[in-house]
Amino acid sequence: MPSKLVSTVPHPFDVDVHGDPVSGHAHADAASRFDALYERWFDDTCRWIRALGGAASDLEDLAQEVFLIARRKIEGFDGANEGGWLFAIARNVVRDHRRKRWFKSFFVREKESSLEHLPADGADPATLLSRAQDRRLAQKLLEKMSDKRRVCFVLFEIEGYSGEEIAVLEGVPVATVWTRLHHARKDFERLARDASEEAGR
Repeated sequence: MPSKLVSTVPHPFDVDVHGDPVSGHAHADAASRFDALYERWFDDTCRWIRALGGAASDLEDLAQEVFLIARRKIEGFDGANEGGWLFAIARNVVRDHRRKRWFKSFFVREKESSLEHLPADGADPATLLSRAQDRRLAQKLLEKMSDKRRVCFVLFEIEGYSGEEIAVLEGVPVATVWTRLHHARKDFERLARDASEEAGR
């Protein structure tokens, strides 16, 4: 886990939501709550960001952005369902980030992956390239799914969350999670089949 957030802006716990100074006790309480929140949820937040469609290379930066926002808003947070609160912030952060990347893609073409950019983990270059291609294909298939189905699919099938945990994060009934997961699996299978047939033409 990265070290605590470091910022050059005035500390958000020095003033309340109206801009008035807060007491030393309130300051310490807010800081303590934030520290506990960061320690408990940082790793989970990275997993959520991946499920929400955030790029692997941006996970920690986006997670830090989530907690910068949480630090500013924690004074007004009632403490109920910490995971759901942070998940909602993460969803907005990823949505904004993806929108910016989408706009930027019109002007800057991202470099294609090449052998020299692949991690050297002892596998031969052909294997490394194949893995990278498989990951890119999987990512493309996931991007074609609806947001709600993709998030449910990735959290359950890849990140290992239970249906009950996903329901708490999303703020929906467990039955809704199972319905989304059912359709997401069918979507992924269909997209994978279509991609295989297209590659064989």
